[in-house]
Amino acid sequence: MSGVRSVLSVSPTEPDCFRTISDAIASATDGDMISVRPGTYPEAVVLDREVTLSGAGSAGEVRIESAGGEPVLRLACERASVSGIVLAQPSGETAIDIAGGVLHVEECVVAADSRVAVAVRRGGDLRARDSEVRNGAGAGVLVFDGGRAELHGCTLRHIATTAVVARAGGTPRLVDCLIADAQGAVLAADRAGGSLENCRVERISATGIVLESESELTVTGTTLSDVDGVALLVGARSEPVLRDCRIERTGAQAVVVVQGASAVLEDVELDGTAGHAVHVVEGASVKLIGCTIRDTRHDAVVVDGAGSARLSRCTVSGGAGAGVVADHNADVVVAETSVTGTSGAGLLARGGARLVVHGGAVRECATGARWESGATGELTGVEVRENLGDGVVASGPDSVLVRACVIDRNRGQNLRGVTPADTADTLPAGPAEHTGGGPVTKKDRRESGKGDQGLDALLAELENLVGLAGVKREVETLVRLHQMAERRAAAGLPSPPLGRHLIFAGPPGTGKTTVARLYGKILTALGVLRSGQLVEVARADLVASVIGGTALKTTERFEAALGGVLFIDEAYTLAQGGGGTGPDFGREAIDTLVKLMEDHRDDVVVIVAGYTNDMRSFLAANPGLSSRFSRTIEFADYSSAELVTIVENLCTGNQYRLEFETRAALHTYFTNLPRDAAFGNGRTARKVFEEMIGRQAYRLAEDDTADAVVLTRLLPDDLGPLPGSAVGAGAGRVDAERVDELLGKLRGLVGLDDVKSEVAAMVDLLASARQRQAAGLPVPSLSRHLIFAGPPGTGKTTVARLYGSLLTALGVLAQGQVTEVSRADLVGEYVGHTARRTTEAFDRARGGVLFIDEAYTLSASPGGGHDFGREAIDTLVKLMEDHRDEVVVIAAGYEREMEGFLAANPGLSSRFSHRVRFANYTPDELVTIVNQHAHTAGYECTGATVAALRGHFAAVPRDESFGNGRYARQVLDEAVTRHARRMRGVTSPTINELCLLLPEDVPKPLESIHG
Repeated sequence: MSGVRSVLSVSPTEPDCFRTISDAIASATDGDMISVRPGTYPEAVVLDREVTLSGAGSAGEVRIESAGGEPVLRLACERASVSGIVLAQPSGETAIDIAGGVLHVEECVVAADSRVAVAVRRGGDLRARDSEVRNGAGAGVLVFDGGRAELHGCTLRHIATTAVVARAGGTPRLVDCLIADAQGAVLAADRAGGSLENCRVERISATGIVLESESELTVTGTTLSDVDGVALLVGARSEPVLRDCRIERTGAQAVVVVQGASAVLEDVELDGTAGHAVHVVEGASVKLIGCTIRDTRHDAVVVDGAGSARLSRCTVSGGAGAGVVADHNADVVVAETSVTGTSGAGLLARGGARLVVHGGAVRECATGARWESGATGELTGVEVRENLGDGVVASGPDSVLVRACVIDRNRGQNLRGVTPADTADTLPAGPAEHTGGGPVTKKDRRESGKGDQGLDALLAELENLVGLAGVKREVETLVRLHQMAERRAAAGLPSPPLGRHLIFAGPPGTGKTTVARLYGKILTALGVLRSGQLVEVARADLVASVIGGTALKTTERFEAALGGVLFIDEAYTLAQGGGGTGPDFGREAIDTLVKLMEDHRDDVVVIVAGYTNDMRSFLAANPGLSSRFSRTIEFADYSSAELVTIVENLCTGNQYRLEFETRAALHTYFTNLPRDAAFGNGRTARKVFEEMIGRQAYRLAEDDTADAVVLTRLLPDDLGPLPGSAVGAGAGRVDAERVDELLGKLRGLVGLDDVKSEVAAMVDLLASARQRQAAGLPVPSLSRHLIFAGPPGTGKTTVARLYGSLLTALGVLAQGQVTEVSRADLVGEYVGHTARRTTEAFDRARGGVLFIDEAYTLSASPGGGHDFGREAIDTLVKLMEDHRDEVVVIAAGYEREMEGFLAANPGLSSRFSHRVRFANYTPDELVTIVNQHAHTAGYECTGATVAALRGHFAAVPRDESFGNGRYARQVLDEAVTRHARRMRGVTSPTINELCLLLPEDVPKPLESIHG
């Protein structure tokens, strides 16, 4: 039989098939293929033969679910393959256990609620491709004891702890993978290794990548974004290498290196980090080669505690602190590096540190380079120009060696406390610059504003912005007022009172930040401000969680804006409080802000932005706000023509062009586009443009003859459908075959005749509405949200999943996943906490179904005090309106109690206009359920057993605690237990005896049921 490969089929119902996967494996020989038909298989599979396990049918239709704590899949042979199967582990230690051998996994889903989803150990080897790993209770993939794992094109999401863990010599390799929505992305410890290549890491709630205990990791072509903690933490003599990577939007530092570890970053971009971009302490070291650091909200590179750093060919720009800081005996060498536009010093050494700089430039920083507190160093061949304060400052003439540098056009002194070694090579101050140590005058500021960014050029830049006619007129009025004040002062007349602080009121995406940045530069050109930098903050940047912390945070951000503009986005959130019963820390930020604006009234401009109505509540939060913000500039929604112009500008910048008919179609699109809470003005225009070029790419993908003209042309066909309608958001095309298949599954459920009729009617209504929409006919307003009313165990969750899949197949929903929640998932512990938890749950359901079990508990307050359940309902009603085309909400519970739920908010009845009633199963239907589960488990019921079951279900009391389908499964479990007890007394039982359930195995109606 050598070389012959058999195909063995598995199905719980179809003839000529094995009933379980384990039975098929037991009958297989090495090399056999096991084809698993659609269905759910409650078993723990041990692969002890070199076989291929393949799921038949569409993705997700074959599901293996471990019934107990044993792994759902365990490899116990040299090699095996699994493809197209969902592997579910509801509890226990591990979903997939690989202890030796090679397991190939392709197009599978591992859905775990266990300590670890996949464990690879003792030299085991995982080769996964195009698969997904989820684990709501623990880690994703654990590779240890010399294990190996290679993941290509895989997704690891919704991981409760860390997505990939490597320990004790484990070496995972991830290529083109996505890690998202996890507490941590990668942990390498105990001399582990591994690599990430061209991966994406996003939405991490704690630290992104952690290396401990002499571990190594190579990361190339990878993006880390939206990490709430540190993006990369390196400790205990570990050695990572990052190349061609990007780190953006971190809640703390981007890179932290500690405990004698060393890291190499080459061609890495670090953008918009809340903490330091790079922080080196405790004797650690780092090399930065060709790296770019932008807009850090703190000092960019900080080397502290006897650490060392080498920067070569790097760029540091913007940011709220210093560029490079050497502190506490650190040793830092900076070569051919540019530091531009930092709010603090470009280069700073203190605390006995040594800072050596060769080549490069320091420009437009608050101070160029500063050595203080006993620090030493060297400055060779460096340009230090056009800084807003002094050029080079040292604590003494012997602390720093300056030679062959160009130091000029700094607004303070070019050299303070420094004697250059090569005077001839160090350019002196030019005749037009300010070289004294006194204050910079308004005239000095105005003169420095001339040139490339002079007033005329800035006003022309403002005028070239799309739309915003009223905004431009207001800004020009302010400019003329300042010019008039200057002329009056020159004539010896008193200057009129000028309120420089502004309110920018209006919807999002209308250019408020862009105008604020230009306004700061214009005031600098007028000589009103000395630097004009824009420091952009929101509530999270100002408000702390403890008393006193808010004042410190607000002061720190305010001081970073001195000389320029402090732009507070969504400022009204400061007046709304944090939702707790304790101190209102948002109000503390406002009070601190008012005092700082008074103390520094001539050295900063504050611009607060937000929706028009909401900004009124902000002004009312403190009596001092109205007098300080005396002028409001209204930003209106862009018109359809202006939105078309924005898209045209994007086309020009990216070498695309709109055909005449495309331009007309765009105008019609924007005219008909709903201007609801999701409308983003300029952001919406950009999104439309990006979707158009995506559709064009899809349209031309197979056209090998397309020339340059065709590749740049955008046609009306590239414009997608309008979002938002009574039917759905145009999530996808209608898959009629899938609809029929799902309706067949619905009809195949036991009982539920009324439910099947209601759901089928809803599907027919939605299908009809889609057809009317396609024909250009008016579409009736349809509510897709449902009430599932009835007792427990009647299949409400199963029907909800089918309904979500049906809406996806109809093109109404984008994904159709079911997010199941209850009161505990939505209700928090204090005011505001509930709204956040409800919103988070709703966001998880976007594109699918939000299933709220026992929804009536939200309307029944469990105790005195504030009714947080009602707060969840109120939040839910608003979210259902704001995202009415993205989510279907199904609220489930007992018939009578659901009346109280609908009465809790006037908006609920109109949104839940359809009610699907689930009745108790009849005795015959319960018998059918037991038969189905028995057959799946390899048991059979005799005619007498069926009669005994029918008698049991007819006699059992049907009160509110009756579990219907769940109770039927409990009866079967008890019957199987009694059968096993009976078999103990049978010597050498036959196959028949092992499979047949007899009437004596059926418990009596009033006996205790164990399940």
